Amino acid sequence: MSQYTPQTHLEAVTLGIYLALTAPTDEKSQMAVGMTEDLIEAVGMSEQDVDTARAIALAQLEISDATGGGA
Repeated sequence: MSQYTPQTHLEAVTLGIYLALTAPTDEKSQMAVGMTEDLIEAVGMSEQDVDTARAIALAQLEISDATGGGA
């Protein structure tokens, strides 16, 4: 996943989940989780939208793994 600026809350949460999944350490992963949870709460994101973001992040991770992109 290349560096970019998310344009929507969905994109920001998707990026947060992706970063949590690919963080090089547990500490950095937990930081990403915490910031993502804070964002979800701050914007009042629905559970359905969180599920969508999670599915997108997992798909991006699978694509990255399949193409050898890695994190």
